[in-house]
Amino acid sequence: MRRFAVAVVLAGCVAAAAAEDGALPEAPSMTPAELHARREAGTAPLVIDVRTPEEYASGHIPGAVNIPFRRVAQRIDAVHAPDGVALYCMVGPRARKGEAALLAAGYTAVVHLDGGLAAWQQAGFPVEGGP
Repeated sequence: MRRFAVAVVLAGCVAAAAAEDGALPEAPSMTPAELHARREAGTAPLVIDVRTPEEYASGHIPGAVNIPFRRVAQRIDAVHAPDGVALYCMVGPRARKGEAALLAAGYTAVVHLDGGLAAWQQAGFPVEGGP
């Protein structure tokens, strides 16, 4: 829980600094092992898969919500996420775009799944859906 609080504070600082210099804000990262441990402890953020619905259907982190990255900022209000959100795509770039949109919209409890679904799978964690 303490790491998440630090992540929230860091995300706010990043967003403020980015607003000053015009750069896109960047969310702090969380490793697959950290996310898995938080899920096991019941303190995980809401996991959002920002890939296309077709990619999501081919396999995703169990319990992840599919919101394509271009729609994240518009749809996040419909999602209840008291412990924040963690975004991922296959390896990272689309998740970073979704995170930037959320941070720019004023959300602060946003983290990035380092390495995306590929790293999650490589770590041996479960995936649901797919063939």
